[in-house]
Amino acid sequence: MTPESTSNVREEIPLSKVEKASQSQKRSTVKQTVEPQRHIVTRPTPLERFLKMLGINSPIQKLIWLAILVLTPLSWVLHFAIPGNATVIFVFAFLALIPQSQVLGYYTEQLSLHSGEKVAALLNASLGNAVELIVAIIALTKCELEVTQASLIGSVVSNILLVTGIAMFVGGIKNGEQVFSGSDAQLQSALLAVAFSSVVFPTIFYIIETEKVPGNTGMVVDKRQEHLLALSRGTALVLIFIYGAYLWYNMGAAKKTADVEEGLKGQEEEQEEAIVNPKVAIGQLIFVTALIGVTAEFLVSSINGLVENSPLSKQFVSLILLPIAGNAAEHASAIMLAWKNKMRMSLEIAIGSSIQISIFVLPLMVIISWIMGKPLTLYFDLLQTIVFVVTVVIVHYIVQDGKSVWIEGVILCALYVILCVAFQVYPGSDAAAAINSC
Repeated sequence: MTPESTSNVREEIPLSKVEKASQSQKRSTVKQTVEPQRHIVTRPTPLERFLKMLGINSPIQKLIWLAILVLTPLSWVLHFAIPGNATVIFVFAFLALIPQSQVLGYYTEQLSLHSGEKVAALLNASLGNAVELIVAIIALTKCELEVTQASLIGSVVSNILLVTGIAMFVGGIKNGEQVFSGSDAQLQSALLAVAFSSVVFPTIFYIIETEKVPGNTGMVVDKRQEHLLALSRGTALVLIFIYGAYLWYNMGAAKKTADVEEGLKGQEEEQEEAIVNPKVAIGQLIFVTALIGVTAEFLVSSINGLVENSPLSKQFVSLILLPIAGNAAEHASAIMLAWKNKMRMSLEIAIGSSIQISIFVLPLMVIISWIMGKPLTLYFDLLQTIVFVVTVVIVHYIVQDGKSVWIEGVILCALYVILCVAFQVYPGSDAAAAINSC
């Protein structure tokens, strides 16, 4: 074989490999074109179908339910296993209440989406602050009237200062100046002013009665209590009527006002569809309410032992810690909405919840105590009354212009921290304890 033929053979080898590779690629391409891709369909497992039926789809929802399944039975076991260690019982019952309140709010929202506007408003009115109501009722049955009053006032203050403050700070840092409905804010401020007036009047009444009748005999205390009970029960009925009128207004004129201010496009973006069957939602509401009732029972029972065995004061536990457990879900929702530049909706959750507690839940507790024969009045501890008034006045000045910036959030949060310190060192009022005692 000549050198020329050898070189020709060497040149043909790589050309042959290229042709083979090209032909192979063409065949695979034709095969892929002719044979369609097969999609493997996996059937959901029974557990996945069950979770979907309950509306537990997101990882966060699964984590919340996992917390419930772990913390709830653990707090119950600790209550019976170590009844003398009130601090441990309180901590685990407190932690268990947080995911329970979130799930209760979730299924309330799902049931509201299935209902008409009026039914949804009634559901939100009755179940929006169900955790606070359950804790207050349990404290009432145990004659812990101070805890009942303090937990409700604490819920109002934490929603107005802490939740609104964090929402304004987070939203302001991300979105700059945020705009919301100034007219709605003015109406909410007016309702809060009515609420604190209903608390201020019994305080003034008590001071006048004290000046008229000097001394501190048991008969005098009984007479003051009788007068304050009559004033409080009459005021409670009026406040519940005002809240009913407010709900009716929100179902009519307020909705039209919101449509004009936010625009129809914005309203369409906020629409949400229910993913849970209404029967399932009702069943879950009953189930979770039962869990909250038992857990709150153990929580309230451990408060006195916690105060005796820890540096925390009863005022701090009732006014600061209990509202955080009940309002944790609302806190998170309001802050996330502010982060998404939906400040109007964020304020509706924070300040709207405060309105619901102050002119519906609180007077409802007075009526329930009347039925139960418990002497719960609207005469509060003097410091609690002053804090309530100052909180409403400050938030009025902040929201009256219909705008918010991050520094306003810092102001509200700083004031809340000051109140935390004040209630930690404040021993409470003997006068309020004498009037609100079984």
